[in-house]
Amino acid sequence: MKTVTSADGLAQQLVGEGYRLFVGVPDSGLRGFIEDVDALDGVEHVIATWEAEAVAIAAGAELAGTKACVYLQNAGLGHAINPLTSLCIPYGLTPLLVVGHRHTLPQHEVMGRVDAALLELIDYPLAILVHGPNNEG
Repeated sequence: MKTVTSADGLAQQLVGEGYRLFVGVPDSGLRGFIEDVDALDGVEHVIATWEAEAVAIAAGAELAGTKACVYLQNAGLGHAINPLTSLCIPYGLTPLLVVGHRHTLPQHEVMGRVDAALLELIDYPLAILVHGPNNEG
């Protein structure tokens, strides 16, 4: 797992690494990343209604041979655990997770303490935690 303090330039870097599908649940903490994805040419961008749906869409794309990236706020990581552990991991599918790390408000504090450990616990190999400023708006 990789940790970064800013998602600046990350979308462009991921395209350079072959990612062609970006799917996720909008998050103000990842606003710049999402805007960068929207500005990219030659990629598909799908807005999901919840994190499990985003993981499932990415898994399907991976099965079809497309490198996929799922972006989400860490508060939604719990929603993604079941499709990661019951669909992706057993079948060797590893869409990249770009997780916006939040921890300063009470509703984000618990997941902010455990997000990295949770991904390590399920032995998920491909995630980037974005520890930028906690844009709580």
